[in-house]
Amino acid sequence: MRKLLTLVVLALTATALYLWFEPTELADPLKTDRELLPDYVAQNVTRRLYNSEGFLADTVSAERLEHFAQLGFTQFEQPVYTLYNAQQQPNWRASSQFAVWFPQDKIILEQQVQIISQQKNELIQSIETEQLEMLFPSNALINNHPVRIQGQGFYILGSGINANLKSKTFQLLQHDKTVYQHEN
Repeated sequence: MRKLLTLVVLALTATALYLWFEPTELADPLKTDRELLPDYVAQNVTRRLYNSEGFLADTVSAERLEHFAQLGFTQFEQPVYTLYNAQQQPNWRASSQFAVWFPQDKIILEQQVQIISQQKNELIQSIETEQLEMLFPSNALINNHPVRIQGQGFYILGSGINANLKSKTFQLLQHDKTVYQHEN
């Protein structure tokens, strides 16, 4: 009888120890799975940012966004970013298939990235690439991928770009070809 009582006590102690330590090991994979789920999802969203004088500075719209608070970023599908000039007119429009917005005010645009001037008199009319980083509030553009720059009467092919949409400076890191188009 004593041996049976000792075995039961050992079995209960072992079970209690197992249950005490095992749930913490099981919780880690569940926590990781929760991190991969968005905190919220929104459809057809638009965010407007105003400057200190109350004028529209930029807008961001997307067909869908998913916000991941624990991972520290927001994903967009079909994002469109519009930057306004000092006269409160749309100046540049950036779009892509997907984007990731990080809290350090950096957006990574991916797949069919287009930066299009909304002003007719700009020398550079559009920039096309497959991936591009936009940094705010400087509105800098950075990448190391193939780039096509379309301007008035020309286009340039190359790889890598450092540009600033506010100061209108554009630097192509590697030039491949420039084609001038004869306009009548």
